[in-house]
Order: sequence, then structure tokens, then C-alpha cells
Amino acid sequence: MGIMLGGGGTATITGFAERTGQHWGRQVVAKVPVETLRQINKVLGKNFVTKYGTKQGIIVLGRVAPFGIGAVIGGGANAAVGALAVRAARRAFGPAPASWLTCDIPPTSKNTTG
Repeated sequence: MGIMLGGGGTATITGFAERTGQHWGRQVVAKVPVETLRQINKVLGKNFVTKYGTKQGIIVLGRVAPFGIGAVIGGGANAAVGALAVRAARRAFGPAPASWLTCDIPPTSKNTTG
């Protein structure tokens, strides 16, 4: 039918099929008892989860694992760099003082704010 009607006919047939398909879909769902749908969902749900859930879980794990490994490596590298920085500072400046002296600086035109 689409060949006989040409390009415009294809759009018309597509629109007609969409409306008819939606109508038939609603009619079929309305006629099936709810308890039957629940039984179907129980069987199909278990099969779907066991068949596709494990495959998808492995795929997700394969995608996420590199990020976890990268985070562990990055965290370890940051800890090592931090420890080296503290060690170098202690070597350069000596141990930290027991208490930090604070002194009040009298206000001058150079260090006043406002």
C-alpha cells in the first residue's frame, strides 16, 4: 500500500498504524485480568533478572571498576606526596614550635582595611 501511495502515503500509513496499535494495545490490556498479569510478571521477572541482571551487573562492574582502581591509586599517590611534603618542610624548617607566638601589629596606612 505504501508503494502505491508513494512518499506521502508512507506518512499516512505510519500515522494510521500508530493510532490503531495504541487502540489495540489498550483493548488487550483492559481484557487481561490483573491476577493473570501478576502471575506473568512473577515468572518473567525472575527470568529477566537472572538472565539479564547478571550480565548487566558484570558490565556495570567492568565499567565502574577502573574508576575505583583509579581512586585508590590517586588517593595513595596524594598521601605519599603529602607525607613527602611534610618531611621536606620539617627538614627545611625544623620541628614545629610547641606554641605559636602571636603579636598584634599596630595599624598603619598600609595594613588597615576599610
